[in-house]
Amino acid sequence: MSLFTACSDDDDDKVVCPVPQTEFTVATGLNLTYNGGTMLGKKVTFTPDASDATKATLVLAGNLDLSGILTREAASGSFGAGVFPGSPVVTLPVTLNIQGDECSFSGTSETDYCTFDYAGKVTASSLKLDLTNVALKNSALSGTTWVPTPLNSDYTEEPIHLIWESNKNPGWGLQIQTILRMPLIDAGGDDKVNVEDMLCSVLHDITLGADGNISASYVDAAQGGTSVVKTPANVAQYVVLSDTQMKVYLNLDAIIANVKRLGSSTKAIDMSEILSQAVTSLLPLVTDGVPLTYEKNEGKLKAYLNTDLLLPLMKNIVAPLFSDEEFVNMLIEAMKADPDFGSMAGMAEGMLKGLPEIINETTRLEVGLNLTAAK
Repeated sequence: MSLFTACSDDDDDKVVCPVPQTEFTVATGLNLTYNGGTMLGKKVTFTPDASDATKATLVLAGNLDLSGILTREAASGSFGAGVFPGSPVVTLPVTLNIQGDECSFSGTSETDYCTFDYAGKVTASSLKLDLTNVALKNSALSGTTWVPTPLNSDYTEEPIHLIWESNKNPGWGLQIQTILRMPLIDAGGDDKVNVEDMLCSVLHDITLGADGNISASYVDAAQGGTSVVKTPANVAQYVVLSDTQMKVYLNLDAIIANVKRLGSSTKAIDMSEILSQAVTSLLPLVTDGVPLTYEKNEGKLKAYLNTDLLLPLMKNIVAPLFSDEEFVNMLIEAMKADPDFGSMAGMAEGMLKGLPEIINETTRLEVGLNLTAAK
């Protein structure tokens, strides 16, 4: 009596993930949404598990392009605010459902500041990732809408929070506040308004969403618009850190493009060195968020950049800029040529030339907004 046994190679039945390790961006097949809104300027790296084909990790990070502004070595890193506010990089383990050349996944997770659901599909050439039910863990400001506080007749209330105290010129801050209140901006016809009134007419409201998004409605007067429009989704985000501190995260792709155009059109001085210094100094704020001090009390919200943040930036960027005689002369000539500001050119010359010393002697500097709860 003979016994015959037939065996097949175990490798023939081994499950293999059809997608290799791949970095996805908008340019390479990434379709990322955050609570229903498309999110740009990010990258997601898919990495399959080496020992289990049904497991993988997604690394979500910012993807700000700084080529041409920083050196090639500096620009090769990952910069920009992360997908979730407060988290520059998030590693998300997922379980894969493999069907042919496509893998799908879904689940619930959290970061230090948010909870969220996720669902997605990935192939070798594309990744679709939908982040839904995103909600901040600290909801102290969630779902609130604010309007700029109007400037009243006795100046006890105003939309701009500005304090500038310097040992060189203690009245410097007051002089700037006075200039902000002067009717210098053309409002059509023979009417002129001040900076603070213009701010109130342009900026209608700011909403701090429960998902960490900041949205605003405004009039795009610079482009000749007259109707109220809303900012696109996922352009700015925030997290609340404590009863007095928060951070704001911005998508700076468009801002950097505008600064580069400014540099190419300015002939009086070389903007490239200044721009590089500015980006280098501001880069940590882009990725890690801009810290704001805030005060919330009886329907009022004051949010501002404080001295610890502003003064080093003023000393490292603004003071050297205004130490350049050509740059100051360029500004003065531009003011003289402007019918609204020509009369101020003489007064401004001394202020501008004295600015580096005033900055170096500054003891307190705060800039921000005074807001009132929308009705």
